[in-house]
Amino acid sequence: MEKEKVFDVPIHYLMAVCGGFLGAYALLSRMDIFGSAQTANLIELVCDILGRDLSQAAIRLGALLIYGGSMVLSAVLAKKTSLNLKYLTIVLDACVVIAIGFFPVHMDPLIALYPVFFVTAFQWCVFKGAKGYVSSTIFSTNNMKQTVLSVTEYLLCDASETEQKQQHARKAAFFGGTILSFHTGVALEYLAWKTSGMHSIWFCILPLSASLGLLLLQEESLKNLLGIRKAGQLS
Repeated sequence: MEKEKVFDVPIHYLMAVCGGFLGAYALLSRMDIFGSAQTANLIELVCDILGRDLSQAAIRLGALLIYGGSMVLSAVLAKKTSLNLKYLTIVLDACVVIAIGFFPVHMDPLIALYPVFFVTAFQWCVFKGAKGYVSSTIFSTNNMKQTVLSVTEYLLCDASETEQKQQHARKAAFFGGTILSFHTGVALEYLAWKTSGMHSIWFCILPLSASLGLLLLQEESLKNLLGIRKAGQLS
């Protein structure tokens, strides 16, 4: 692994922990609604339209537009600005984590999750993976698929296919680690929710802070490395 990317995997895993926190919070605190994806919301949207529950359909449409709009915003910022979107993602996550902990218990669950829809979509677009692997930090379906397929392909390799087996093992370890990290966040949120209720999401600040710290260390490491290379070229 290149020195300047030495913290990519730990940062990826920490953001997966954050994804687990947000996903579990939504399910535990807001009537089993998963605020990190749109599949269930789109199904319910179609059902609400056909069932003529237009007010609920409008709320679900709002969630869809916020989720999609967040993706558009991430693409525009990546294309049109020089901002480090990883820092911005952590700041946005932290602001939302703090804010939703104050939301009333009896607030409409979908509207209460609007900020979660926004930041999870943004995080999905910015923290795309590590080590050359594309991996989500906000849900587990593709990570599970890649883990299962990699383990299967590893077991199917002949004894002579050493390099291929190592590649499949590394891939399985990476995606399996992402799943473990995500569900560590789920477990921590559940334990916090049992004692702190709606305020439990505030504990997500801890992995967010750790992610920020590693990003800063990685940036400093990169600056030092570039300085050494520049000095070597001048000498």
